[in-house]
Amino acid sequence: MKRDFQQRLAKLESQASARRDQLLLLAIAYYLGNPTEVDHPIDAYWHALGYPSWYEVKQALGKERSEVEARARSAYEKLMAKFGVSSMYEWPAIVALEPIEAGLSDEYKNHLKGWIESALRRLRSGDENNPRDSA
Repeated sequence: MKRDFQQRLAKLESQASARRDQLLLLAIAYYLGNPTEVDHPIDAYWHALGYPSWYEVKQALGKERSEVEARARSAYEKLMAKFGVSSMYEWPAIVALEPIEAGLSDEYKNHLKGWIESALRRLRSGDENNPRDSA
């Protein structure tokens, strides 16, 4: 029984973490990436990080992954500052999630909902650690 509880708790924590990460990716795209200039939120996210296209991101990841990660951290800090939150501590960032999500467009809220539903389906099927088939 204790093991079952621990497994369920781990899944819930995973869901909450995934939702937060997905929301922050969309928020960075929406608030910092000029989403009206691109077709998809992931393109707006790359714009927010200073990359004009996926090709540029792919090149950067191939050369120096830490540069992409540094840009992602910088974008996160800019997002938190936009909402008056110091990014030094995680708990204030969690408090900011509600107003961040509330300000997203309906399109971006629908993307978030779709991503969450997809992640939940994978978790429920026990497939959360398996990569998706690209074929």
